[in-house]
Amino acid sequence: MYQPQGQGGPPPGFAPPQPPWVQAKAKKNRRMIVILVIVVLMALLIGGGVTGGIFASKYYKSTGAAPMSSPAPPECEALRPTMERLGVPNLAEVKVSPPSAAATSSKLTSCTWRPTPAEHVRYRSLYVSINAFTGPEAEQRASDYNPPATGEVVPLPEISDRAWFRIERSGSAHSRAELWAQRGKVQVWVMYSAKDKGFFTDERVPADVLSSEAKSATMAAFDSAP
Repeated sequence: MYQPQGQGGPPPGFAPPQPPWVQAKAKKNRRMIVILVIVVLMALLIGGGVTGGIFASKYYKSTGAAPMSSPAPPECEALRPTMERLGVPNLAEVKVSPPSAAATSSKLTSCTWRPTPAEHVRYRSLYVSINAFTGPEAEQRASDYNPPATGEVVPLPEISDRAWFRIERSGSAHSRAELWAQRGKVQVWVMYSAKDKGFFTDERVPADVLSSEAKSATMAAFDSAP
Protein backbone atom coordinates (compact mmCIF):
# COMPACT_ATOMS: atom_id res chain seq x y z
CA MET A 1 0.00 0.00 0.00
CA TYR A 2 1.40 3.36 -0.95
CA GLN A 3 2.58 5.47 1.95
CA PRO A 4 2.75 9.23 1.33
CA GLN A 5 6.17 10.86 1.73
CA GLY A 6 6.92 13.31 4.40
CA GLN A 7 7.10 16.95 3.46
CA GLY A 8 10.10 17.51 1.14
CA GLY A 9 11.58 14.01 1.75
CA PRO A 10 13.21 11.94 -1.00
CA PRO A 11 11.48 8.91 -2.47
CA PRO A 12 12.06 5.66 -0.58
CA GLY A 13 15.52 4.13 -1.29
CA PHE A 14 17.10 7.40 -2.46
CA ALA A 15 19.65 9.53 -0.53
CA PRO A 16 18.87 13.13 -0.07
CA PRO A 17 20.49 15.43 -2.66
CA GLN A 18 23.88 16.86 -1.63
CA PRO A 19 24.33 20.59 -1.30
CA PRO A 20 26.05 22.27 -4.28
CA TRP A 21 29.27 22.98 -2.36
CA VAL A 22 29.60 19.31 -1.41
CA GLN A 23 29.13 18.29 -5.04
CA ALA A 24 31.70 20.88 -6.17
CA LYS A 25 34.23 19.67 -3.57
CA ALA A 26 33.72 16.04 -4.58
CA LYS A 27 34.18 16.98 -8.23
CA LYS A 28 37.34 18.90 -7.36
CA ASN A 29 38.68 15.95 -5.36
CA ARG A 30 38.04 13.61 -8.27
CA ARG A 31 39.85 16.01 -10.59
CA MET A 32 42.83 16.17 -8.23
CA ILE A 33 42.98 12.37 -8.01
CA VAL A 34 42.98 12.12 -11.81
CA ILE A 35 45.73 14.75 -12.05
CA LEU A 36 47.83 12.96 -9.42
CA VAL A 37 47.45 9.64 -11.22
CA ILE A 38 48.52 11.27 -14.49
CA VAL A 39 51.52 12.94 -12.81
CA VAL A 40 52.60 9.65 -11.19
CA LEU A 41 52.28 7.77 -14.48
CA MET A 42 54.25 10.46 -16.33
CA ALA A 43 56.96 10.38 -13.65
CA LEU A 44 57.21 6.60 -13.93
CA LEU A 45 57.35 6.78 -17.71
CA ILE A 46 59.91 9.59 -17.76
CA GLY A 47 61.98 8.00 -14.97
CA GLY A 48 61.91 4.66 -16.71
CA GLY A 49 62.87 6.32 -19.97
CA VAL A 50 65.78 8.17 -18.37
CA THR A 51 66.95 5.02 -16.60
CA GLY A 52 66.63 3.00 -19.76
CA GLY A 53 68.48 5.71 -21.66
CA ILE A 54 71.35 5.61 -19.18
CA PHE A 55 71.60 1.82 -19.40
CA ALA A 56 71.41 1.97 -23.20
CA SER A 57 74.11 4.65 -23.44
CA LYS A 58 76.44 2.55 -21.29
CA TYR A 59 75.64 -0.65 -23.16
CA TYR A 60 76.27 0.85 -26.59
CA LYS A 61 79.39 2.79 -25.58
CA SER A 62 82.40 1.58 -27.56
CA THR A 63 84.79 -0.84 -25.90
CA GLY A 64 87.33 -0.54 -28.71
CA ALA A 65 89.90 1.99 -29.82
CA ALA A 66 90.99 3.61 -33.06
CA PRO A 67 94.24 2.28 -34.55
CA MET A 68 97.38 4.37 -34.19
CA SER A 69 98.36 6.27 -37.32
CA SER A 70 102.15 5.76 -37.17
CA PRO A 71 103.71 2.61 -38.70
CA ALA A 72 104.01 -0.43 -36.47
CA PRO A 73 107.43 -1.97 -35.74
CA PRO A 74 107.99 -5.36 -37.41
CA GLU A 75 107.57 -7.31 -34.17
CA CYS A 76 104.07 -5.84 -33.71
CA GLU A 77 103.08 -5.98 -37.37
CA ALA A 78 103.84 -9.70 -37.44
CA LEU A 79 101.26 -10.21 -34.69
CA ARG A 80 98.40 -8.71 -36.71
CA PRO A 81 96.93 -11.95 -38.17
CA THR A 82 96.71 -13.51 -34.69
CA MET A 83 95.27 -10.33 -33.17
CA GLU A 84 92.61 -10.17 -35.88
CA ARG A 85 91.67 -13.78 -35.16
CA LEU A 86 91.37 -12.94 -31.44
CA GLY A 87 89.10 -9.97 -32.15
CA VAL A 88 91.61 -7.24 -31.25
CA PRO A 89 92.71 -6.00 -34.69
CA ASN A 90 93.55 -2.39 -33.81
CA LEU A 91 97.07 -1.58 -32.66
CA ALA A 92 96.44 1.20 -30.14
CA GLU A 93 99.84 1.77 -28.51
CA VAL A 94 103.48 0.87 -29.17
CA LYS A 95 106.69 1.35 -27.17
CA VAL A 96 110.18 0.46 -28.34
CA SER A 97 113.38 0.55 -26.28
CA PRO A 98 116.39 -0.09 -28.55
CA PRO A 99 119.40 -2.07 -27.31
CA SER A 100 122.17 -0.22 -25.53
CA ALA A 101 125.85 -0.14 -26.45
CA ALA A 102 126.69 -2.91 -23.99
CA ALA A 103 128.13 -6.17 -25.34
CA THR A 104 124.96 -7.99 -24.29
CA SER A 105 121.79 -5.96 -24.35
CA SER A 106 118.16 -6.31 -25.42
CA LYS A 107 115.55 -4.68 -27.59
CA LEU A 108 112.21 -4.30 -25.81
CA THR A 109 109.10 -3.91 -27.97
CA SER A 110 105.59 -3.70 -26.54
CA CYS A 111 102.26 -3.25 -28.25
CA THR A 112 98.67 -3.03 -27.03
CA TRP A 113 95.81 -4.32 -29.16
CA ARG A 114 92.12 -3.41 -28.87
CA PRO A 115 88.84 -4.14 -30.69
CA THR A 116 87.56 -1.68 -33.30
CA PRO A 117 85.48 1.35 -32.17
CA ALA A 118 82.39 -0.42 -33.54
CA GLU A 119 82.65 -3.06 -30.78
CA HIS A 120 80.50 -2.34 -27.70
CA VAL A 121 80.09 -5.73 -25.98
CA ARG A 122 83.51 -7.42 -25.91
CA TYR A 123 85.99 -5.44 -23.80
CA ARG A 124 89.47 -6.68 -24.65
CA SER A 125 92.95 -5.23 -24.12
CA LEU A 126 95.88 -7.42 -25.12
CA TYR A 127 99.34 -6.21 -24.16
CA VAL A 128 102.33 -8.03 -25.67
CA SER A 129 105.95 -7.36 -24.68
CA ILE A 130 108.87 -8.91 -26.59
CA ASN A 131 112.32 -8.63 -25.01
CA ALA A 132 114.97 -9.93 -27.43
CA PHE A 133 118.54 -10.15 -26.07
CA THR A 134 121.58 -9.76 -28.34
CA GLY A 135 125.28 -10.32 -27.85
CA PRO A 136 127.59 -13.15 -26.82
CA GLU A 137 125.72 -13.95 -23.59
CA ALA A 138 122.20 -13.30 -24.85
CA GLU A 139 120.64 -16.60 -23.81
CA GLN A 140 122.33 -16.59 -20.40
CA ARG A 141 121.15 -13.06 -19.75
CA ALA A 142 117.62 -14.00 -20.77
CA SER A 143 117.71 -16.97 -18.39
CA ASP A 144 118.97 -14.82 -15.52
CA TYR A 145 116.19 -12.27 -15.98
CA ASN A 146 113.24 -12.93 -13.68
CA PRO A 147 109.56 -12.62 -14.66
CA PRO A 148 107.98 -9.17 -14.15
CA ALA A 149 105.64 -10.57 -11.46
CA THR A 150 106.04 -13.00 -8.59
CA GLY A 151 105.14 -16.60 -9.33
CA GLU A 152 106.53 -20.08 -9.85
CA VAL A 153 108.34 -20.61 -13.14
CA VAL A 154 107.19 -23.95 -14.58
CA PRO A 155 107.18 -25.68 -17.97
CA LEU A 156 104.28 -25.04 -20.33
CA PRO A 157 104.85 -27.79 -22.91
CA GLU A 158 103.12 -26.06 -25.78
CA ILE A 159 105.05 -22.81 -25.23
CA SER A 160 108.29 -23.12 -23.28
CA ASP A 161 110.10 -25.05 -20.56
CA ARG A 162 110.36 -21.82 -18.59
CA ALA A 163 107.08 -19.98 -18.11
CA TRP A 164 104.83 -18.33 -15.54
CA PHE A 165 101.04 -18.05 -15.86
CA ARG A 166 98.11 -16.89 -13.77
CA ILE A 167 94.51 -15.63 -14.08
CA GLU A 168 93.24 -12.84 -11.84
CA ARG A 169 89.54 -12.24 -11.17
CA SER A 170 88.30 -8.96 -9.72
CA GLY A 171 85.13 -8.49 -7.68
CA SER A 172 83.40 -7.45 -10.89
CA ALA A 173 83.33 -9.33 -14.18
CA HIS A 174 86.79 -8.11 -15.18
CA SER A 175 89.47 -10.78 -15.56
CA ARG A 176 93.11 -10.74 -16.55
CA ALA A 177 95.35 -13.52 -17.83
CA GLU A 178 99.08 -12.97 -17.46
CA LEU A 179 101.71 -15.16 -19.11
CA TRP A 180 105.49 -14.79 -19.11
CA ALA A 181 107.79 -17.19 -20.93
CA GLN A 182 111.36 -17.52 -22.20
CA ARG A 183 112.67 -19.29 -25.26
CA GLY A 184 116.41 -19.05 -25.79
CA LYS A 185 117.33 -15.35 -25.95
CA VAL A 186 113.72 -14.09 -26.16
CA GLN A 187 111.24 -13.34 -23.39
CA VAL A 188 107.55 -12.68 -23.97
CA TRP A 189 105.12 -11.15 -21.50
CA VAL A 190 101.39 -11.09 -22.26
CA MET A 191 98.67 -9.37 -20.22
CA TYR A 192 95.15 -10.00 -21.47
CA SER A 193 92.26 -8.07 -19.88
CA ALA A 194 88.72 -9.09 -20.78
CA LYS A 195 85.04 -9.00 -19.93
CA ASP A 196 81.75 -9.11 -21.84
CA LYS A 197 79.42 -6.19 -21.29
CA GLY A 198 75.74 -6.84 -20.52
CA PHE A 199 72.79 -4.44 -20.52
CA PHE A 200 72.41 -4.68 -16.75
CA THR A 201 75.38 -6.75 -15.57
CA ASP A 202 78.71 -7.64 -17.16
CA GLU A 203 79.84 -11.24 -17.67
CA ARG A 204 83.17 -12.93 -17.03
CA VAL A 205 85.10 -14.46 -19.87
CA PRO A 206 85.60 -18.20 -19.13
CA ALA A 207 89.02 -19.09 -17.77
CA ASP A 208 89.71 -21.60 -20.53
CA VAL A 209 89.08 -18.92 -23.17
CA LEU A 210 91.42 -16.49 -21.40
CA SER A 211 94.10 -19.15 -21.12
CA SER A 212 93.81 -20.30 -24.73
CA GLU A 213 93.90 -16.80 -26.19
CA ALA A 214 96.77 -15.64 -23.98
CA LYS A 215 98.78 -18.68 -25.07
CA SER A 216 97.97 -18.00 -28.73
CA ALA A 217 99.26 -14.43 -28.36
CA THR A 218 102.42 -15.67 -26.62
CA MET A 219 103.26 -18.20 -29.32
CA ALA A 220 102.66 -15.58 -32.03
CA ALA A 221 104.99 -13.21 -30.16
CA PHE A 222 107.79 -15.78 -30.10
CA ASP A 223 107.32 -16.32 -33.84
CA SER A 224 107.55 -12.57 -34.47
CA ALA A 225 110.69 -12.01 -32.37
CA PRO A 226 113.89 -11.06 -34.29
